[in-house]
Amino acid sequence: MGEFGLRVAILGLGNLLLGDEGFGVHALRYLEGEIPPDVALIDGGTRGLYLYPFLEGVTHLIILDVVRLRRPPGTVITLGREELNGAIVPKISAHDVALPDLLALLEMGGGGPRDIRLVGVVPGEFGARVGLSEEVRAALPKVKEEVLSILRQWGVM
Repeated sequence: MGEFGLRVAILGLGNLLLGDEGFGVHALRYLEGEIPPDVALIDGGTRGLYLYPFLEGVTHLIILDVVRLRRPPGTVITLGREELNGAIVPKISAHDVALPDLLALLEMGGGGPRDIRLVGVVPGEFGARVGLSEEVRAALPKVKEEVLSILRQWGVM
């Protein structure tokens, strides 16, 4: 538990086998060693509803994922809770639960985060491919700076 009762987590989402769709997990790995030890790093992969117990009780959440916006590939975007629904790229497999649905379930259970930020990147390439496109890989340092800035705003760093 962090200062003032904060429970902070960073959730990386995506499928590592589908190119830029795996951005969130790659970004989470990129951040390792830079984040205070009391901040939970959660590799969410494509787990959908199975993430519920990992997020229950988290008060402040940073989500790392690709975003669907008409911007050049590699563009880094930070969104608040209200802006999430239209920007998140739907997951590939039909059994995956959309992130907004998971967050709604957490709220219904009384354990939803008070503050949510999505740090996303506009993808360049999807498809059966391991690794990120050049544009998305080049965005990782900016993503790191944005995440660290949010953690400072929350008083975690």
